[in-house]
Amino acid sequence: MACAAVWVVLATASGAALVFDDRLRDLGRTDLTWDPVVIAVYTAAIASAGLIGTALVLQREGHPVGWSFLALATSLAAMAGMDQYAREGAVARPGSLPAASAVAHLVDPLFLAFFASVALALHLTPTGRFLDRAWARMGWGTIAAAVLGYAAGIFSDRPIDAPYEGVVNPLALPGLGNLLATLREVGAMLTALGLLVGAASLFVRYRRSEGDDRLQLLWMVLATAPLPLCVLVAFLFRDADNQAPQLLATAGWVVVVPVTAALSITRYHLFEVERILSRTFTYLLLTVVVIATYSGAVVAVGYALTGVAGSGTIAAVVATLTAVSVAAPARRWLQDALDRRFNRRRYDALRVVERHLRSPAAGSSIEEVLAEALGDPTLAVAYHVEERAQWVTSDGRPTEPTDAVEVHRDDGPVARVSFDASRAARHLVETVTALSLPELDNARLRAAMALQVVELHESRARITTAQLAERRRIERNLHDGAQQRLLALGFELQAALLNGDPARLASDVARAVDQTRVVLDELRDLANGLHPEVLNDGGLAAALDDLSRRVPGVVTSRCPESRFDPDVEATAWFVVCEAVANASKHAASTIIQVDVAEQERSLLVSISDNGSGGADSTGSGIQGIRDRAEAAGGWMELDSPPGKGTTVRVELPCVP
Repeated sequence: MACAAVWVVLATASGAALVFDDRLRDLGRTDLTWDPVVIAVYTAAIASAGLIGTALVLQREGHPVGWSFLALATSLAAMAGMDQYAREGAVARPGSLPAASAVAHLVDPLFLAFFASVALALHLTPTGRFLDRAWARMGWGTIAAAVLGYAAGIFSDRPIDAPYEGVVNPLALPGLGNLLATLREVGAMLTALGLLVGAASLFVRYRRSEGDDRLQLLWMVLATAPLPLCVLVAFLFRDADNQAPQLLATAGWVVVVPVTAALSITRYHLFEVERILSRTFTYLLLTVVVIATYSGAVVAVGYALTGVAGSGTIAAVVATLTAVSVAAPARRWLQDALDRRFNRRRYDALRVVERHLRSPAAGSSIEEVLAEALGDPTLAVAYHVEERAQWVTSDGRPTEPTDAVEVHRDDGPVARVSFDASRAARHLVETVTALSLPELDNARLRAAMALQVVELHESRARITTAQLAERRRIERNLHDGAQQRLLALGFELQAALLNGDPARLASDVARAVDQTRVVLDELRDLANGLHPEVLNDGGLAAALDDLSRRVPGVVTSRCPESRFDPDVEATAWFVVCEAVANASKHAASTIIQVDVAEQERSLLVSISDNGSGGADSTGSGIQGIRDRAEAAGGWMELDSPPGKGTTVRVELPCVP
């Protein structure tokens, strides 16, 4: 409701200003009308303050800066409407409009409301609170000075600024002219000083802040820097006949301030503001340096060549060459000095990284450099290995980075940098890591190689462990099976010899023959588990047929009859045996299907079952299959949805 009422006032006052300005033109008093440029700037200032103020009030309920801008827009619109009303009713056609003389004296000091509104906005941006109690007293003192100056101005009987110098004030208090005039000037000076104090509070707040708080203020610092010049111009041209410089200095600046305040409060992450600010001042100062160098060289050379024909041309050429030679080093020096001044933390961090990129120290990693640059010893970098879709540390260990800044190239992620937010701001980490992208990309390649080395070591360790376990199993089977039977057989034959009974000897020998067959069968089964003879004689197809006869539920649907390299056949055989054992022991499967096919100099082996699924890809059985496949230069793929069986696919490079 309040915002709607403000916009009614803005529309009414602005419309009245335009109507009375047209009427003055019709009366032929173009000397009392406003310049079109001034009208455009004034309208832009009212629109900027009004729209930004409304947006802040609606988006940030209770934030006082929005109301300050609405007050600013209202005072500007009221000044425009009342001024044009008074120009017609008190100057162009005296007495034609009611209370026009009083309106002229009411509008003359109204600029103080504009100053006070802006001062309050500067004090309260971006938090909505004063910097501290001392600054709060100065802020409210500015409001009090504006009220004092305005009240003294509307009741003073002293002449006011053109074009109202001949208009008598009907509101004047007789006998207090000198006092009220003095109070008006004092109030105006204190209000202008309060505006500068508001700007100073903004710069003090900036100097005291860090991280995001500092970043919020950079927009306002950029807009507030020319404020002293604007105030000076406004006072210098206050009594001039041409009011355009004053209005352009004030209203033009007001167009920018609400926009930057809104960005400071709501969108301070939108751009690299400190970079914009630094570059802007760098090129402004560089322009001054180049112009001064050129002018100085022209004067010096012209003076030295006085009387020489063509001295002007020579001076221009020498000055141009001098300015060009000075420009590049001056830009670097100014840029360096301003970067260090505006954001010392960012400057120091970038210098550390740039020094490493130019001349890397022996044994120093990019992770250590980033930790030093950002002052965060907990910083960690994870690298993306695209082929594995996996994040790893610099030494190839798998990791899962969280709450990290991700660095990209066009083709995908490169690294993720995890950091302590209490030690380094996120935007600073993003800037530093962007500069470090080439070195991070190199580190990613090294991390991918380290991952392969780690996996190779782990694979060898698992194979060694599996071999030791297999040896122990063989030893246990020999000890518990064949060895015990042979010992028992020896004891029985020895007892038969000692007994001497031919019938009993014959019976014991027959029983010994049976026990010998059992031992041979056990040894044959044990040998087949290591490397079946049928694999040597008939190849992989014959070995799989033999397996399907010995293991219930195993079905071999297809397998080429051709022979392959013995190592490939052995690897495929052990892969099938391990997968069948896993399916039989852990999956409660009743059907196990084995398929073997040749494809483009590769042997594809697939083992599927109808068991419970949900196989553990990190389990010893599956990991053993993977290790065997990778050791032979191939790969393994596991598909095991819960309740839908398991399929193990292995590809082995081979030459038939």
